[in-house]
Amino acid sequence: MKAIPNPLRTPRFYLALAAATLAAWVLQFRFGLAAPPELLFAWLGHLLGVPWIFNLVHALPWGLDAYAKYALLVTSYLIVAGFGALFARWAAARPWPVRLTAALALALAGTGGVLLPLAGAGFFGLAPDNYAYPPGPALLVSLGLAAFFALLLGGTPRREATADAGRRKSLKSLALFAAVAAAPLRLARAAEDLWQRIRGLSPEITPTKDHYQVSKNVVNPKLRADRWRFEIGGLVQTPLTLTLEDLKALPPVERPSTLICISNPVGGKLVGNSVWTGVRLRDLLELAGVRPEATELVLRAADNYSDSFPLDAALYEETILAYLQNGEPLTSDHGYPARLLVPGIYGMKNVKWLTRIELVDQDYQGYWQKRGWSDRAVVRTMSRIDTGVATPTGDGRVVIGGIAFAGKRGIRAVEVSFDDGQSWRAAELKPSSSRITWTLWRYAWKAEPGRYTVTVRAIDGEGRTQDPTPRPPLPDGATGYHRRKVRVV
Repeated sequence: MKAIPNPLRTPRFYLALAAATLAAWVLQFRFGLAAPPELLFAWLGHLLGVPWIFNLVHALPWGLDAYAKYALLVTSYLIVAGFGALFARWAAARPWPVRLTAALALALAGTGGVLLPLAGAGFFGLAPDNYAYPPGPALLVSLGLAAFFALLLGGTPRREATADAGRRKSLKSLALFAAVAAAPLRLARAAEDLWQRIRGLSPEITPTKDHYQVSKNVVNPKLRADRWRFEIGGLVQTPLTLTLEDLKALPPVERPSTLICISNPVGGKLVGNSVWTGVRLRDLLELAGVRPEATELVLRAADNYSDSFPLDAALYEETILAYLQNGEPLTSDHGYPARLLVPGIYGMKNVKWLTRIELVDQDYQGYWQKRGWSDRAVVRTMSRIDTGVATPTGDGRVVIGGIAFAGKRGIRAVEVSFDDGQSWRAAELKPSSSRITWTLWRYAWKAEPGRYTVTVRAIDGEGRTQDPTPRPPLPDGATGYHRRKVRVV
């Protein structure tokens, strides 16, 4: 009988670990399925909100705080890989049926009894408010990855005479598992394709040419980058004047963020979601040195437009002075060469063609506030039905979809009604890239051909249901549920 080698010193272990990690990565980032590292990250991510940890992270030099969540995600993968190493050490001398059975049992118990509860989804994902991690797909992914890893590890035969037979069994088992493991991927691909096939559904990222734009101007400013200057003054210790090149020389950040106009009616299209690149405003304010008595920022633009918002909003991690939209320089209609992005408040305060910020110690009434519009302009929870004609799913059902948005609060759930709000049915949410972006939703059901009146409502991340009272946009933004006739053919 030969000595059993340490599996951690064999190439097979690292190949198996790399293959399982890659599979988990693809399932999470390509198909939006919750792999074990994602569930662990969902729990570890809450640590970033603990005050002393938050302060410690945001005190890191050289802009390292921007990478905290990515470091935490890598840590999650490393922790799961560590458990994989322990399992491989134990499994080295076991035949493949024992190894496979143990892997499946550990995956089921670990995901259902530990990771899903830690992620806030309840025991085996059965918490009533678990919308982020459906238990079926989460458990299926975990079981599939565990079996994949266990079979790729191979076996260390106890007797040399059985080596060839053991290898043949392992290869046959791996081939059989490959066919079985392909099923979740096919299902995931079909689920992803369904999001893309829903008629009229908004894309996650709005193409720049389709992103709404509103201004007070008949002709928008067309500024030259070489002549543009951005100033920070007022109640600061060191007034700043920066060029566009100065901004680009500072550490850039990228933020997916949804903008919505305060004049958007219920079901309206004055809303869009882009990926913005720029500089954190709080970094610029730190360079200028905000004086203690300052409470508000006054923003002035090249078209003589002005607005304001509280200093607290300027210090948000997501508040940036942006110079790229979807990877390209801003267009003139979207504020070239730079505009402000402030999460949680309506678009009129996300000033375009920005030239100056002043720190003041009193409330300032801007262009639209003097005309009766909201001064705080906090985004109200909204939802919209994008689909006018339902899309067949291929399994006897049809599907509709749309968007929901609640500013900084995020979206917890979306519900649809077919009886004018007498009863509600939970829609499925597509995981969003950020809490400050809109969320795509869909609802599938078996339906006879005809016309259906569908109503939609959203529940924000703080558990508050969208305001059902019909109100016009002036002065604080529209409220009410969106209703739409949907045709099934």
